[in-house]
This record gives sequence, C-alpha cells and structure tokens, in this order.
Amino acid sequence: MIGIELPTLNTNDSSYTLVEWLVPDGSSIEGEEPLALVETSKASEEIESTGPGILHVLVGGGQDCRPGQTIAYLFESAEERDSYRASAATRATSAPPGAELSITNAARALADRHGVSEAELRGLGRTVIRTADVEALVRRAASAPSSPQRRLSKRQRTVGAVVTESMRTVPAAAAYAKVDVGQAEELARQLSERTGSFVSLPVLLIKAVARRHAAHPLVFAALTDDGTVRESERAHVGVTMDAGRGLYTPVVHDAAELSSDRIADLLTGFRSKAFRGTFQAAELAGANIMVAPHTTEGMVLATPIVFPGQTCVISIGAVDDQVLLDAQGTPHTHRFVHLGLVYDHRVVNGRDAMALLKDVKEELEAPVALG
Repeated sequence: MIGIELPTLNTNDSSYTLVEWLVPDGSSIEGEEPLALVETSKASEEIESTGPGILHVLVGGGQDCRPGQTIAYLFESAEERDSYRASAATRATSAPPGAELSITNAARALADRHGVSEAELRGLGRTVIRTADVEALVRRAASAPSSPQRRLSKRQRTVGAVVTESMRTVPAAAAYAKVDVGQAEELARQLSERTGSFVSLPVLLIKAVARRHAAHPLVFAALTDDGTVRESERAHVGVTMDAGRGLYTPVVHDAAELSSDRIADLLTGFRSKAFRGTFQAAELAGANIMVAPHTTEGMVLATPIVFPGQTCVISIGAVDDQVLLDAQGTPHTHRFVHLGLVYDHRVVNGRDAMALLKDVKEELEAPVALG
C-alpha cells in the first residue's frame, strides 16, 4: 500500500480544495499519470500518481484537504484493497468514545452537496456520521431564519491576508508621474495591426519597466528576513488581473527579452485563464516587480500595495485627454496617463523611485525601443 500525499502547492494556504478525481475510485493505475485536480486560492494543479496500483480514494471531490494529507492509497491488487476496506469498516463501527470522526461516503457526498462543514458534523457528538445525520442537519438549517451574510471565498481571504501582511510589514511610500502617451498609443496600434496581437499601453509599460532592470536593480530586489537585499538577475514582471473570479497575479518571465507582441499574447492568455480560474502555479510564481493596470475609463490613478517579497509596484491609470497650447498659442489635444509607483522605503529611497519613474516616462513618451 502506497499513500498519495498532497504536496505543498501554495505557501499562502493552509488548505486546498480537491476539485475532482480524474480517474474513478478503484481504477487500475499503470504508472505516473494525473489522478486528481486540486485548487488553491490562486491556481489549479494536477496531482499525479507515484506509481502503478489500484486507486483507493480517501478524500472526495469538493472536499477541503491540507498539505501533507494522504488523499488516496495505491494497492498492489484488488484483493489487498478489499481487505483494507473491510478492516476500515470494522474500525468505523467499533470506534470507542473520543475516536477520530468517521464519515460514510454517502454522508460525505450529501454534506458536500449541501455545504455542511466537518465542524458541524463533529458538533453532533458521534464517531460515525451517516446519511440520516446529515439529512437532520440540512433540515435544521432549512428551518432556520435566512441570513443576509455571505462567507468570503478562500481566494478573497487569501488576498486579504496578503494585503494585511503588506500593510503590517512594508513601510510604503509613493510617487506619481504624468505621461504623454500619444506616441505610445500610435505604436501600440501599429504593432497590433502588423502582428495581429492586442498590444496595449499596459503591454508597453511592462516592456518599459523590464528594460530598466539593469539601471534600477533595487526596484527588482527582495528583502530577506535577516535584512539582506537580494537582487535579481532578470526582470520577471507580475501583472494584477481580475476577471470576476478574484485577483490573480500572473508573471511575464524574462520580460526584457520578449517582444511587445509576445507580451501581448501572454496577457491575452492570462485574461482567459483569470476568467476561467485555470492558472497553473508556475504561471503565478517568481515575480520581482508588479504592474497594476487600472485602466477603466475615468480612473485617474491608483495606489496599489507592495506585495510581500517585492520592493515595488507600478500602476497605470486610464487615458485622460487634455487640451494644451503650443508655443504659438495653438491648442492641441494630448493623451495623458498617470503612473503610480509604490515602493518599500527600507530598500528604495525617493531618489531611486523618481529616477525609475523618469526613465519609464521617457520610454513611453519616445517609445521607439518598445517596438
């Protein structure tokens, strides 16, 4: 008998959700192959078998599970599995007072369907929970007065924990720059027509920020627990993204080495995954700076948080048309955005922050190198 343990998939979570088993309970497994789909607060990951055997599921689909928990066994034969099941059933029916809670498969499925938590089942004071026990809880809940309260999702609770940790540990300061993006918008239009990719101002901003990695290493650095600043070798730019299923921060790795249209294609794929909630953990890991687009019409600027483990985040607002007079007094319409830079003042000083904003502003106002 070999146990299949759930690995640590996300250091921010103490529990995950086992979404579904990709093979039926009792199936014969030939070797290393995907067995189950597990969802963290950020991504979905497939759990693979550790070898051949007969699958015996311990944790049903839709249930919460924790890192290190054994979610299934692989038996050498069907006979060995049947023997285990028989002994497990005997232990469940003869468990002494105070023994670990045992829930029948039918009862667990019913509890999952109606959202009955394990804490509620433990509150019944039984060692073995059967379908009738769950049905009684469901009837009791149906007869209780309705409540306007709504429980936060696991993903939203994780986002809240990150924000709280940032505000608790990062002495943040902020600076802002006003950027004329008329030429950048024209370049984005030309690139979109030529490549067929959706090149936008956030795409050019990612490229511009990444190109300044060598000139401003501290804004891509990380502060370790012992007070050491660890600089990065390459620019890995995270992008905040919310398509209605919660906040995600996918990463454009080696962004300085990529063309703008390649970055655009990556963002398009990220948006699709944000909408479906199908990110893989590797796509959300490794950022050393963050870009936060706040380009909804009418949004002038934003002050995002610095993610713990990073030193800087830069935001971009929506385009704002302004009429200015040239040297001859002739009015011309200019297209502006505001960039907001929030930085960890333990690592980055105001002078460094201003220098980065100045360089990014110059990149966007004369964007030839971004093509």
